[in-house]
This record gives sequence, structure tokens and C-alpha cells, in this order.
Amino acid sequence: MKTIFPTGTTIYKSDRCCDGYNLISGTGVVKLVDMDGTIFHQWNIDTNQYIGFIHRARLLANGRLMLLFGHNGMESRVVEFDCKGKETWSYRPTNFAHHDVWPTDKGTIFLMCHAYLPDAYRERITDPVRRAVSVFGDELIEVDRTGNVIWRWVQHEHMDVNWCNPIPANRDWIGGPDNNTISDWTHTNTIQALPENKWHDAGDQRFKPGNVLQSLRQLDTINIIDKASGEIVWSYTGDYNGGMSGQHEPHMIEKGLPGAGNILVFDNGASPYKDLAHAGCSYVLEINPSDNSLAWVYDDGQRFYSRFTANCQRLPNGNTLILEAACRRLFEVTPDKEIVWEHILTDPAQRVYRYPKKHCKLFDNTKKLP
Repeated sequence: MKTIFPTGTTIYKSDRCCDGYNLISGTGVVKLVDMDGTIFHQWNIDTNQYIGFIHRARLLANGRLMLLFGHNGMESRVVEFDCKGKETWSYRPTNFAHHDVWPTDKGTIFLMCHAYLPDAYRERITDPVRRAVSVFGDELIEVDRTGNVIWRWVQHEHMDVNWCNPIPANRDWIGGPDNNTISDWTHTNTIQALPENKWHDAGDQRFKPGNVLQSLRQLDTINIIDKASGEIVWSYTGDYNGGMSGQHEPHMIEKGLPGAGNILVFDNGASPYKDLAHAGCSYVLEINPSDNSLAWVYDDGQRFYSRFTANCQRLPNGNTLILEAACRRLFEVTPDKEIVWEHILTDPAQRVYRYPKKHCKLFDNTKKLP
């Protein structure tokens, strides 16, 4: 059955938008889509799903495409491709990597990999239901281009294993027996090495560039790890309509962009125990991390909601790009909350990023990529 609803670009106020290409990753295919909705370039990477689900796609400044693969028992791997889809580099971590890959300017890569609690840690769990099953969190690693792990941080070694989501999930739901709040303790979904920022410039060591920001979805928390000491030096759960609930994609806005130094996060509103006003409503929050106040909020009530996945991105003109993943809706809003661009996806996507046309030399307004 065909839908009667439109797809592609449905709103485009070109004089109010931030021009660029939107990187959309789906099932085995990654597309660069322009503002009109035209496919500028497409990588047919794994249409038969031999490699696995694409967790994350990032376009590098050299024009290479970096993808994180892995799903349903398949090995996870990070792979780089050139513009023609030829594999140029890959890395297979020891443990299952998922959700995110963060390439740094110095060429290293941050990943999150499942880490099962050893017996000594699982025995500390006071809930007998959780203690009786396999429980895993994550290890955060940084690897170099030769595959050497040069930094490692394991959650259960630094966090209380009894700090957990109080709502159990059915082990036979569609997400799978281990994708639940009992076994999947933290469900980390985002990692970022902090960029240079004004807070550190002013002397706040919590925000030292290179410190690691992580998003703990099951715990409705984002925090920052001091990379040198391993201590958690900053944490945020929020209080907007009861506080964050199942959030995705927190990241510190880089210098040169409006709101630089603040942390932007997609607050899904997924967990009903938080606040009834929050359940069923998603928000985009811009957090001033120096005092945890809110600098900006996008809130459209029950008209805006994605219970899982989704992301947000601050654009150079001060607008914000938002993926409402559950609705396959990608849109751009001004600081005054006006929607100036909207694109309805034909395929599901977990994250979408917009890259300016000066991002890499392969971008050419006069012709498509080879």
C-alpha cells in the first residue's frame, strides 16, 4: 500500500536556511542529499546486509566516508570508503562496538563496546532479577590507525552498578532479549572527545579538550570523563518537564558556531516514570554546562516526538537541524523556532548530519561526485 503523504523536501525557505548536503544513512545505503531533496551522491555499501546494520556514518574532511557496522550477531567493524565505495581502511574491535564512532583531528577514533560485568561486580547488584542475568555496560576506547587501543575506560569500574533504570523491559520484545533495562545497563549511545571551548579557556578543567562526553540512555544522564584521571567530572540529568528521558546525541558545540561551548542534546521523552508531561514529548535542549542552565529549548508539545534514536545539530547560521527519527522527519528551525526547511525521508535513519559545501574538496556545485 502506498502512502498519500509527501516525501522529500516539503518546506524550503532558501533565504533562511543553512545551505549544505545532508548525510543520510539507511539500510546498506548512504546518501548525500541537497536542500532540494536531490541525491547528490550515493554509496551503495551493503544493500544485501552482508556486513550488517549501519550504526553511524560520518563524512571526513578528506572526503572519505567512515561507517560503523554490526548487528544481530555479526562482527562490528569501523570501515572507511572512498567516494566510489572502495574500502580504504577498517578496524575490528575485540568487543562489540555500537551506536557511535568519533574520529578525532589527530586521526584516532573513539568507540563504545559492550563490556559484561565480571562476577565480582555482578555480585554487588542488590536486585536479584538483575543479578541473575548477564548484565553489560560499555567500555570506551580510543584506537589509533594501526588498531592499538591507546585509552580505555570501563563503566563498571567507575560507576555504581546499582544505579539503574527502575523500569524493567520485557525480554521478549522486538528489540531482543538483551536490549532492555535489565541486561543492557547503560545503553551508551553517544561519545565525543570535547573540542576546544571557552569554559576551558577560562580555566575550568572539567571541560579540557579531549575529555570524553558520553550519553547513558538507560540512566537518562550525560556526563564528562576526565580522560587523564578517569573521574566523572560533570553530569547532567536536567529538570525540564521532569528531566531528560532516553536522550540521544549530546555534543559540545564547536568554536565558530553560535552557542559554542554549550551542549546540545535530543531529549526523547521515552520513559514514563519521569513526568507525565514529558512522556510522549521530545525536546532539543541547549545546556550551558558551566551552571547546567538552559540556553535554548525546542519544544512543540506532542507534535514533536521520537521515542528512540534521533539527533540534532547546530548550524553555522544559528539554526538547528533536527531529526525526528520515528517520523522520518528532518527539519531546520531558527532560534525563534520557525521551521524553514523540512525533508521527509523515504527510508528510516537513526542520525543525519548536514555538511557545508566547503567541508571537503570533493564537494563541487557544478557536478556530482564520480
